[in-house]
Amino acid sequence: MKRNRKNIVIIGEGLTEFYYFNSLRQSYRQLQIRPVYPHHSSSMEELELEIDKAVDNGCSYIVCVVDMDNKKNEKERRAYENLKRRKEGKHLVRKKGLEYEIRFIETEPCTELFFLFYFAYTSHQFGHQPELLRELNKHCLYEKKESFFRKFPLHQYFEKSGGDFKQALRNAAKSMKEKEETGRDYTYSQMKELFDTLGVKVG
Repeated sequence: MKRNRKNIVIIGEGLTEFYYFNSLRQSYRQLQIRPVYPHHSSSMEELELEIDKAVDNGCSYIVCVVDMDNKKNEKERRAYENLKRRKEGKHLVRKKGLEYEIRFIETEPCTELFFLFYFAYTSHQFGHQPELLRELNKHCLYEKKESFFRKFPLHQYFEKSGGDFKQALRNAAKSMKEKEETGRDYTYSQMKELFDTLGVKVG
């Protein structure tokens, strides 16, 4: 069985993910990551289009990094679950004999929780995103603006501000363990699963 050329595309729902994964490439050059720059507002239709483009381009591993705070109402949640059910897993392009895999990586409420995990662990249920951003700002200045992302490469900025990437991975794993044990549906991140796949080891 042939496999696609060994490359990984990460599709985020917004600018935050694009700039974060770009900054991470500077420190982990062995990771063959190609983040997608979002040209439109996030929607399941747009996400599916980006997935299909990645498949057409021959990517072997396609990761969709998903915020769960914008999937609270029934219509949004149903659209997301339908897309995930249809797309996630290993697939085969029969005519070409090529394999590829699609994976959805969720964070609730949003990617900024993983940024907070660089500094501290929490299982607090955030009522809305600004509450989480205020908590992150207790540890470092953070603005959810493209001008800020351009000025401060996020991964390096968090570590220079006293955060620790591997601590973030451990905290993400802890959040998933607690989610599984308690059945809670908030304040969790699957980001460690993503980096496990990419070969980042936690010491």
